[in-house]
Amino acid sequence: MSKHKRETKGETDSPIELTYKLAELPSAQHRAGLAGLVLMVREVTEFQRDRFANRFDNGAVLELENLTELGVILRLNREGLAALFDLTYAAFEAERSTETKIKKFDRIEEVEKPDKKGKTKLTRRYYYKTIVPEGAFLPAWDTTNDGSNPGIWIKLWRDMMWNIIRGVPTTRNPYNGRVNGASYSKDVDTTWRDLQHPERAIGQTGQYYLGAASTNPENIPIKDKARYQFLLHFWVFIAQVYCPMTLDKEGKRERSGYVLAIPDVANLKRFSREFRQVLEYRNPQKLGYLPKEAVIDLPEEGALDLLNLLQNRVAVETGSQKLRRIVLGVELIHAEKVGNSGVKIRSVSYVDPIQETIDRYVQLRDLYWCPWFRKQRLLNLVRSQPESLELDAPLKELPAWYEFDALLSRVPRKWLDKEKDKKEKNNYFIHDARKLFTEEVKVNTKTEIREYAEIVYKVCQHYVLRKLDSKFDLSWKDCQGNSKKEEEYNQKKYKVANEAFLAVRSHTEERAFINYFVSTLYPFIKETEFADFADNLFNKTDEIRALTLLALSSQFPLTPKSDNAKHKGSDAA
Repeated sequence: MSKHKRETKGETDSPIELTYKLAELPSAQHRAGLAGLVLMVREVTEFQRDRFANRFDNGAVLELENLTELGVILRLNREGLAALFDLTYAAFEAERSTETKIKKFDRIEEVEKPDKKGKTKLTRRYYYKTIVPEGAFLPAWDTTNDGSNPGIWIKLWRDMMWNIIRGVPTTRNPYNGRVNGASYSKDVDTTWRDLQHPERAIGQTGQYYLGAASTNPENIPIKDKARYQFLLHFWVFIAQVYCPMTLDKEGKRERSGYVLAIPDVANLKRFSREFRQVLEYRNPQKLGYLPKEAVIDLPEEGALDLLNLLQNRVAVETGSQKLRRIVLGVELIHAEKVGNSGVKIRSVSYVDPIQETIDRYVQLRDLYWCPWFRKQRLLNLVRSQPESLELDAPLKELPAWYEFDALLSRVPRKWLDKEKDKKEKNNYFIHDARKLFTEEVKVNTKTEIREYAEIVYKVCQHYVLRKLDSKFDLSWKDCQGNSKKEEEYNQKKYKVANEAFLAVRSHTEERAFINYFVSTLYPFIKETEFADFADNLFNKTDEIRALTLLALSSQFPLTPKSDNAKHKGSDAA
């Protein structure tokens, strides 16, 4: 398009100014987009300026003015916009291979591959070329990127882009047109034309605002201001990507799309300054081909992990942990690709930067090993609320065992016997049940008046040990040191605890459970605690049932030989 034609349509190549204030922006995606814009402009004009020298030789204008905690002014012309988009949508061509036969491929190689019997056989590999988004400054900020191989974090981001943000192939045209530095300007022309009238409403789509549609259910078009939508090109560089897991029928973890944790920026200047260091704090450890830190069991875990990274950086920088001065919270979007072209939004949520919640998350994330157990425990944490609306009000946390009665009633029985591996046979579920009591309920504390959680734990422990003694004439003291007797002890112990567990699990009605507890376990309660515990049994029946199931589970032997060497207090009566 010639300069004359642009001018006749109200367009100009002269620089324009766009003023942005965080407080006026309509969503967390827009506010993250503003932070992304600041970082992208700095990358183009400072760190990678030589790469875009031809743009600046042609008079590119791309400047930030009056950057404060509240906002910024962007000054740019069309050539400056082109330089900005050249980095935003930079892409390269990479070779991939597969053993699955495909229609379009560049070459075939036959390689020797051992089969299950150890014999080698020739296998065909099909090689093809694919386009990969570069990621602007993100590869350089990934500490696992060694130059020859992409880092695990940038690879995860690229996979998310091609599956979620640009999951529909036709939305990848800005990348396809710029492969290996090729010239492309269609998106520049469209955006520059829109920015000539920055307050004008233009159509919104999901490739910019994740979860948006072109129209609402009443068929009314969804609009956004041109200068606001411009920011949505950049929020993807700020969002952190996580991989939520679900459990299949066999209890095995499997991928369930992606969770995008979008920081809701409160201080633009400071966030932009600290963000690189935040990313460099990410754990480089791998879990398979994914970053271990990115594998989560609950979407909200992504927000808590990101808030913890931000908090650590704030503490290093200022010695303070006032996280709210940088972010208002984290928006979470759980999205999954469905079929060849569709993207389904599974959930959208928001997590506030509550200091106690973040601190408790750090304590709990490595404490529990069993995925479904860990998920419920973290869910109880994120559902907890501050005691008041005051900014730093104490957290009123839900009990650690909250809603475990419903969970343990519907979990398939075979999941409770899942093994860590064939050699160690350490049961994750048993480990977690024990940790809940020893680390959170703290049953080992000596108090004259015990809490009902401690009472239930001790009652179940005494029941199992007394049953072993009366029915099988077995005690750990007599069996310890004799491998055969230790094995017999653990087998019988499992039998006793498991029978009681299944009995409690089968009594789903409140009255039925109370009757079972009174007839079977109540004799093991101290007389001085009868009255108070009876009140809890009738008024907190679901909690007592959950604690009973967990306490009985904690009595399962942790290994076939002996679980008492590591857990001496478990069987001491």
